[in-house]
Amino acid sequence: MKCDAVYETPFWRAAGLTGFGLADTGAVRVAFDNGVADTGHGILLAFVGGSTWQQYGSLSLDERRSAVLAGFAKMFGPQALRPIDYTEHDWTREQWTRGGPVATYPPGVMATLGRHVRSPYGRVHWAGTETSTYWTGYMDGAVRSGERAAAEVLSAL
Repeated sequence: MKCDAVYETPFWRAAGLTGFGLADTGAVRVAFDNGVADTGHGILLAFVGGSTWQQYGSLSLDERRSAVLAGFAKMFGPQALRPIDYTEHDWTREQWTRGGPVATYPPGVMATLGRHVRSPYGRVHWAGTETSTYWTGYMDGAVRSGERAAAEVLSAL
């Protein structure tokens, strides 16, 4: 599950904090500054997964929101308890992902077949986040793979 809390400003930066945090208890085990520079707003992002999701995923939205905000407050201070917006996305409810934001492969698949995921097949050049060599499964990886595939095509012309 991915949870985002939106704040009027990125208050943690003014306090000299990066917006990145790790914890071994609570709903927020990892947090990131997910803010967009042009808006002036601050966004804290948390992933709630694995056994943490098992504990918090079945709570009501209000209970989970409170737990996530408490986790942010533990890392970044009491201002984290007062976002202007809160959203979450639960991948366990997605038909095609069934719980993960990125593709995972059984042991041995990437070691034996991984080199083929990017190899052109005739005139077909593959692009997509799963073909990226960096940030696989994320938007950054999708952009990188598109740039790589475009360069391959230009080189082949």
